[in-house]
Amino acid sequence: MIYLLRKMHEQFGISHSDLPEFTDAERRFRIAAMLEELSEFTSAQTREDELDALVDLVVFALGTAERMGFSEIYEDAFKRVMHSNMTKTLGANNKRGSFKIDLVKGDDFKPADLSDLVEWIQ
Repeated sequence: MIYLLRKMHEQFGISHSDLPEFTDAERRFRIAAMLEELSEFTSAQTREDELDALVDLVVFALGTAERMGFSEIYEDAFKRVMHSNMTKTLGANNKRGSFKIDLVKGDDFKPADLSDLVEWIQ
């Protein structure tokens, strides 16, 4: 998926290589865009609208990763975070309303280490 985002950004001249500076203004814009898509998901009336909002949310999230220069390391980071998630346990997380079907950090939880991936990204 990140490859498709990179291609889209290249088509419009907004890829990390075209515009390497990721400004505070762009950061605020992208946060607002992701919040807008989350709001659209929240207020969706149909399954189609829900799916569209979820896809758009992922597009902005992955696009933000690409703009920040993370496209080359994103897949490795994703795998590490997922591996870390697999060390969690099923249970209620009080931070998110105590929904019973959630993943929580148990005694065997191992956080993902992404430091080596981001240390060379500017």
